[in-house]
Amino acid sequence: MNKLFILIFTVLATVHATADDVGRGGYAGSYLRMGLGSAGMAMGGGSVALVRDGCTSYYNPAGLVFLEKRWATASLHSMALDRKLFHVGYAQSIKAKRGTRGKTQPFIRGGFSLGWICAGVDKIDGRDFDGRHTDMLSSWENAFFFSFAMNPAPPIAFGFNGKLLYSRFAKVRNDGKAMTTAGFGFDIGIMVRPISDLTFGLVARDLRSRYSWNSKGVYEQETPTVDPFPAAVRAGAAWAGWNRRVILSCDLEKVEYFPNAFSFGVETRPVDGFFVRCGLVRDALTFGTGIQFIRGGVETVLDYALVPDPVAPRATHVITCSAAF
Repeated sequence: MNKLFILIFTVLATVHATADDVGRGGYAGSYLRMGLGSAGMAMGGGSVALVRDGCTSYYNPAGLVFLEKRWATASLHSMALDRKLFHVGYAQSIKAKRGTRGKTQPFIRGGFSLGWICAGVDKIDGRDFDGRHTDMLSSWENAFFFSFAMNPAPPIAFGFNGKLLYSRFAKVRNDGKAMTTAGFGFDIGIMVRPISDLTFGLVARDLRSRYSWNSKGVYEQETPTVDPFPAAVRAGAAWAGWNRRVILSCDLEKVEYFPNAFSFGVETRPVDGFFVRCGLVRDALTFGTGIQFIRGGVETVLDYALVPDPVAPRATHVITCSAAF
């Protein structure tokens, strides 16, 4: 299995040689392509083959069936240029049973999650056509999602994310009201775990995700505009060894309109309750740590990640607090 993992890594690294270092802006829905959760972002931006906490459904909803506990997660991204990103979510697996001839036996496993991602920019200096200051503006985007997964056979799982999208640009209409839009999109994923230490994942994201804008009340001529989110496909593998004291992951992602992007991550647990992580994503290094506490049967994890930002004067700090019970 070690040779198999090395082979996968070599193939992905070869493909990565053709990829350029690009940002994720310029197209609608960029906040959904920034990554989520300190643990995943510290390991090069997360992996579609890792099952970790409440952020699992963001990377691959199929992983929900492999969660061993119920997870409540909250995350905060501290970014330059007055940008903010928040996330709260809940995730768990479902172990349903059915009776056969008077006996109870395991049935198809499943999993579900609920979550909210909110990203925005405030302190935008609004000015008129003469350059005079008018007001301080703000723009906020939201994704409310529901995820469901099922495990029809022990090594294979399938998952689905449904996302309700809502964007609000405050005080840009002529009457001082906000300009808003709503949309819907979805992700589908698959995860295969042939053995307990090795997992493969594949996900297609932001299928049919889009904003439909109407400039009524902003310009003299009403103009409808549709902004589709770039669709993305991501494949990866993860290996956990030595009682999960070392975890390796590697992913290859193709986002519509962007070159291929390769990511690689490592997590080590030198002592119980303490994690050290690092990663590589689009030629940029990422770092992070985590601390775990267990009290009264509740596992609490506090994670931190430092992630370079190619479009800002300083790196992004990501703090995530998770509780498992």
